[in-house]
Amino acid sequence: MIFAKSLLGGVIAVVAMWAIVLTVFMQRIRAETREQGTTGLVAVAGGWNYLLQKPSVVLLLTAAFGIGLYVTARISR
Repeated sequence: MIFAKSLLGGVIAVVAMWAIVLTVFMQRIRAETREQGTTGLVAVAGGWNYLLQKPSVVLLLTAAFGIGLYVTARISR
């Protein structure tokens, strides 16, 4: 049961980190769109693929899962 709770904690941590990453990404896109006008939306379309392949995002999500797993395992003892 502790293992299932730990996995759930890791998944919740990844979801929270993904929400933070998306918030920062969308704020940056919004700022670029304001600078470029409506033509910036065409360039934004490929941004999602870039975000998913960016190593720092993958590392952040992996670290969030590990931390969430560890903290939940420590709490659920």
